[in-house]
Amino acid sequence: MSTTRVRVARPGQERTSRSFARRHAAFAGGELVVLLAALALAVIVRRHPGPLPGDVGVALGLQHFLLPHHWLASLVDAVSAINWPVPSAIVVAGVVGLLVTLRRWLAAGTALLTSALADASSYITNEIVRRPRPSDHGLHILHVITTYFSFPSGHVVHAVAFFGFVLFLTWQTRRLAPLLWPVRAVLIAVIALMGPSRVLEGEHWPSDVLGGLLFGAFWLILGLHLYTWAGHRRPRDRRRAARTRS
Repeated sequence: MSTTRVRVARPGQERTSRSFARRHAAFAGGELVVLLAALALAVIVRRHPGPLPGDVGVALGLQHFLLPHHWLASLVDAVSAINWPVPSAIVVAGVVGLLVTLRRWLAAGTALLTSALADASSYITNEIVRRPRPSDHGLHILHVITTYFSFPSGHVVHAVAFFGFVLFLTWQTRRLAPLLWPVRAVLIAVIALMGPSRVLEGEHWPSDVLGGLLFGAFWLILGLHLYTWAGHRRPRDRRRAARTRS
């Protein structure tokens, strides 16, 4: 005669599962909305590759406001340098290496995957839409770029996806919390100023920046979703993360 064991979930486990299911639904809903908005904008730009309504006015207004203030313009302009291929690769390698050193395997893998997917999607979309870089219209053009197209802004996609995920990770630990505030401030500044810096240099339209924000947000949400899901599925990672927060 065989017996069947019935596994009864504890009340705490049931609450945790319900809470995770709600977060899962919220993540999925957010991803869908952002993805549809990004694809819709890409279709619009593909059909109308010139500046969209408001692009020229916003770009000129930003340049006329910042360029007379040399120190401020230089500060905003310097943000772009972080996301050119070589320094960007160095930063990603440094962050992932630090996470590996701290044995935060899940965080390291998710950060690397999020960055890679975001950059790849930016390049593929860029090649499909093939929007010309800004020119004329009285704009200040710092660099004339002919090797890459304009939509979306790859700098912005990478900044939102990768630096956004790293910013999230800084809130997952309470160790040395006071020392993390300068790091958080720098990350927030880079994310917030990356778009204006690309318009200031005359290398992207504001709608390119908006596209970068949408695509970057999609990959950031996906990265957070994967990180949360994997942590829920792997108790060892969840316990290690809990120790770092204590």
